[in-house]
Amino acid sequence: MKLRYIFILFAIIVGFSACDPNDTIKPYDVEYGSIGDKLPGEWYVTYSLAGADQDGYSKLMTYNGADNSTSKMWIDDLENFWGMKAYINCDPVANTFSATAADEIYNGITVDIKNGKIILGGGRTAAGNVTDSIYMEVTYSDNPTNLYIVSGIRRTGFLEDEMED
Repeated sequence: MKLRYIFILFAIIVGFSACDPNDTIKPYDVEYGSIGDKLPGEWYVTYSLAGADQDGYSKLMTYNGADNSTSKMWIDDLENFWGMKAYINCDPVANTFSATAADEIYNGITVDIKNGKIILGGGRTAAGNVTDSIYMEVTYSDNPTNLYIVSGIRRTGFLEDEMED
């Protein structure tokens, strides 16, 4: 019986001594890649040609390169639409990007991207959550007469916001 009280007393002493009233929680330091925290991401986008939706929503990725350039990023449609994986120009301060005859890795063609931009808080998911949006105008060298409008929203990671087909 006495042994039980000794253990209880010991647990109380340890519990009180472990608390430091002057202890503060330090915020976690997040290190972003060379192109900041607004340009890289997973996006759900649609492709339209002359106002007609081409294929519903598909995933698109934007991310920094291995060289840690502050003025270049990868854009990759994961071969979901035409096939677009290219290392393109970007401005992480203005949240814009573009390309002129950038080598496209999947199909061995080139791609032009104009008016590429990230609009902070400019999108709304199907569930009504506010998120960033993306917009660009794309032309492929193997079909230069077609100008595709690519637009969409940043993937939030919430189940109710998932949009994959």
